[in-house]
Amino acid sequence: MNDTQIKTLIKEIREEQHISSAEKDDTLKEYIKEAEYDINENVGNEIDYEKDLKARVLLKNYVLYRRFSRLAEFKQLYGGDYAYLQSKYYKPSDVQ
Repeated sequence: MNDTQIKTLIKEIREEQHISSAEKDDTLKEYIKEAEYDINENVGNEIDYEKDLKARVLLKNYVLYRRFSRLAEFKQLYGGDYAYLQSKYYKPSDVQ
């Protein structure tokens, strides 16, 4: 994800989650990068968060739970979303 996309996401997250200006953009940027890595790694593919709105919502929810140190709870609640994205982006290989 490029810096422009991250800045747009930070703005969206601030508005949706009612985050005060006291919370630094750099912190939110790190959470977004963490979320992007985690989701892409678990799905097994690089996702375009501009096009895939379901994945975008998952990323923003990851940030919400990360802000409050509740990632274990997030993983339990959103496991189905990860499974959905895994099946959506699954690419079969000929490796046996």
